[in-house]
Amino acid sequence: MRRKLAFLEGTLYAGGVIANNVVTTVTIRGIFSRESLNKALDKVQRRHPLLNVHIEHGDDGTPYFVQNTIKKDIDVRVVDRSGDEDWKDEFVKECLISFDAVNSLLLRIVWIKGNDFSDLIFVGHHCICDGRSILNLVHETLHVLGDPEMDIGTYNQFSAILDFVPTYVKRNRANRMIAKCLPVLTKIALRFASFKKEISRNSPYFIHWKLSVEESKAIFEQCKVRGLSIHAFFCAVFLRAFGDVEGRKRQLKLFCSIDMRRFIKEVKNDMLFAFPAMVPLHLNKNPSRNVWQQAEVLKTTLSRRIEKLSVYDTLAFSEGLTTLIPQITEYAKKDKGTHAFTFSNMGLVQLADQYNGLIVENLYSPASIFALGNPSTLSITCFKAQIDFMFTSDENFLPHASAQAFQTRALEIIRTSL
Repeated sequence: MRRKLAFLEGTLYAGGVIANNVVTTVTIRGIFSRESLNKALDKVQRRHPLLNVHIEHGDDGTPYFVQNTIKKDIDVRVVDRSGDEDWKDEFVKECLISFDAVNSLLLRIVWIKGNDFSDLIFVGHHCICDGRSILNLVHETLHVLGDPEMDIGTYNQFSAILDFVPTYVKRNRANRMIAKCLPVLTKIALRFASFKKEISRNSPYFIHWKLSVEESKAIFEQCKVRGLSIHAFFCAVFLRAFGDVEGRKRQLKLFCSIDMRRFIKEVKNDMLFAFPAMVPLHLNKNPSRNVWQQAEVLKTTLSRRIEKLSVYDTLAFSEGLTTLIPQITEYAKKDKGTHAFTFSNMGLVQLADQYNGLIVENLYSPASIFALGNPSTLSITCFKAQIDFMFTSDENFLPHASAQAFQTRALEIIRTSL
């Protein structure tokens, strides 16, 4: 396989010099060997074509996924486990260490090894996977670790992103005109932005917390009764909390990360994929509305905007911007964005409580510490009936003290709304 990175993959790759990783941690009770872990990872690697590639650059600098002619093993770094908090230091470390994508694979594992408990940290380059992908890799690895004879199959990697785009979209005259003009207009806009100063991103942090089983259950029940999604409820909660803490300084706007798999039938949930669609949501402060009423408004707005998403058009238009990725990357180093944070809700995680004697004690939501644009990101998952939150940012965008106040205020809103 030799496939040019699509535009969205290329922007996430960002020239290969910036750490842009998706990281998640799972805590396991039970004993397994290094050999059995290696064998499980080998099966997972053979299933996913993008786990056996490196990146090469063409004469014009264009990056390509290239299949390794000699198979390389997924790297596993072993660390002695001294306590339940060890994963936190390793999480930050792995978020900030970039991949040597030219010489190495785009997935690595950290095994924090204890006597009865272990933490496995999965680290994937964002150009090959999103949060759902990395969670699926956790599930597959544990599945094979618990049942070494299991056959998890394989699939073929697509040859180009335009393979997904219907012919009528590519041949549409208006679409062809937009695809031709968009790179020119973008290039002009980037020239105006080139005078901005690069923003320092040298003080990253994360805040992690969970709701209790009782609180999580109450939220699910209230949303069901009111006909609301968990997604809309948390959008309202966190926009309102952010407004209470930072409202005078910042616009009350977030970007919802939408999984494109729902629009592209060829891409299944258990395939590696890294194409997020971003949908903006604003919160208009209205003292007469409670958080549930605001959630209702956001639900309607979000549904309408998702219905209007032209995914195939976006894929077709964006490919013309591939040559501008270096300039776009430089612009992103200087841009704070117009939003408060990005919100990624991965919902109920399809992870078993145990895998043939290996008991999953804990799962921490996948997250990244971005080195481009606005690094403030809130990720949510639900596992074992508990809703889990991971917020990442940088002092130069949002002070840690403000983020803690944001978290505290969000919890107050949640608890007073139940």
